[in-house]
Amino acid sequence: MKQAYFQLSPEKRDLILAAACAEFGAHDFDAASLDRIVSAAGISKGGLYEYIASKDDLYLYCMRHAWSSLYRYIESHVPASGLPADILERFMCVSRIAIEWYLAHPVMLGLIVRIARLPRDTLAAKAHAVFERHFAEVFDGLDASRLGYPLARLIELIQWLLAKTRKDVLLDIEAGRTPDEVRRHYLDEWRFFCSVLGEGVYRQV
Repeated sequence: MKQAYFQLSPEKRDLILAAACAEFGAHDFDAASLDRIVSAAGISKGGLYEYIASKDDLYLYCMRHAWSSLYRYIESHVPASGLPADILERFMCVSRIAIEWYLAHPVMLGLIVRIARLPRDTLAAKAHAVFERHFAEVFDGLDASRLGYPLARLIELIQWLLAKTRKDVLLDIEAGRTPDEVRRHYLDEWRFFCSVLGEGVYRQV
């Protein structure tokens, strides 16, 4: 973002940011419209370009804002005892925290979900790098001593499950399910995934 954006009043900055997040949360990047953003924010398109270098620039700013908001929320709600060292217990703990943010911020959740639909280009690489930085802050220090598979491969698998469950939450919200129903579905999914990962897919003989 250009310096002129940060010289705006907090109210006007928030209005532009909210309009942009809503647009990028409702539409994939290529389909998102700067015209709709300026209309929602009540500014001219020429005025918008006083504050942004490009559509990519605005998107990345919104994306960083969404990820930062989510992970700040998670970090501020970590139990007093700290995060578990066990990989599955850690993900279950974080999931219980994250669902509350998802329910409170469906617009930014939509933006995060749509990041996975970016074409594999420079913009997608920048978006993924921001996610990886925040992810590492919360999931660093896991105990790998009892794992039967490389930690990095398990992290990749669970990141895929994170993307799936976030999308499921968004679909449930858009379908009009109550917060309790959305929360229960999300946590039931994570309990199932963690049970399968912890115990395996075969019955114990």
